[in-house]
Amino acid sequence: MIKKWSDIDTHDRSNLLLGNGFSIGISSNFRYDSLLKVVDDKKIGMYPHARDLFNEHKIGTTNFEEVLRVIYHAYLVNFWNVDAIKTLYFNVRKSLIEAVNCAHVDYESVDVQGVESVLSSYRNIFTTNYDLIPYWSIMSSNFSGYCDYFWNDGCSFSPRNTEIWGSETPIHYLHGAIHLRTQPDCVTTKVRATGETSIKNIIGETDLKNIPLFISEGKSEVKLRRIRENDYLSFCYNKLMNLDGDLLVFGHGLDKEYDEHILKAIKSSKVKKLAISVFSGMTKEDKDVFVSNVNAFFAGSSIEIDYFESNTHPLSLRNPA
Repeated sequence: MIKKWSDIDTHDRSNLLLGNGFSIGISSNFRYDSLLKVVDDKKIGMYPHARDLFNEHKIGTTNFEEVLRVIYHAYLVNFWNVDAIKTLYFNVRKSLIEAVNCAHVDYESVDVQGVESVLSSYRNIFTTNYDLIPYWSIMSSNFSGYCDYFWNDGCSFSPRNTEIWGSETPIHYLHGAIHLRTQPDCVTTKVRATGETSIKNIIGETDLKNIPLFISEGKSEVKLRRIRENDYLSFCYNKLMNLDGDLLVFGHGLDKEYDEHILKAIKSSKVKKLAISVFSGMTKEDKDVFVSNVNAFFAGSSIEIDYFESNTHPLSLRNPA
């Protein structure tokens, strides 16, 4: 049975996981399944041989981060055509910036204080979204009461310095985010960004050494591989796997093909109660299929699951779609 949020809200939900449905509820721009599709549909000026790198007979991915990383490695080991490789790299980077610009909501369109007021009631925040909405919302409170583990020199992450010395609510970007970067030495850093900071400045149009860290698409096994290759993403994933208490999942499709790593992390955790939003815009038949698929995955688990209509929760931000 799919209930209203008010029917199951016990006011002690300690953990929150946000999915792309949350962002789509704020802007339909996020409906794109792939930023590469944005490049194709909007006819963004990517060189044909650059676009070809994404195809199955080459790198075989829709994820810009993987393509940029391969080109950068080619730049490091190549002694010929270095300028051509750099030009290729910056063309892919420029196409990524334009695609994100097309697919990302403007700061003025987000009720950042409304989002923050909901986020503030949780002990741990997880998100699989790459966008800036959670970060902007937290910044609206001057980061008061929050932390993100990027408190080392140069706003970097260190797996040896992750202890929280207070009651701050940590946010975990499970698939990275636009404002995160990886350096050649594999250190992950954060770019400070406000509502006035352009996507170009956040991603870095002319910086060859810092690669944006966000997994915006890909099947579950591909996402998990990328997570395990990065110490920050792996740290966040392990935090989800070892979570305890209650967990609210909002705006997440929980599709086995694309989200099985998330489902497995939750199932292996110590979470006792799980509240899952069901997109209110679906037909009754699709809602039943969604609930049935999730129940089937958690069959045999001791986790207690409740389902509720997404448009009855404060995170719908008065947008019932």
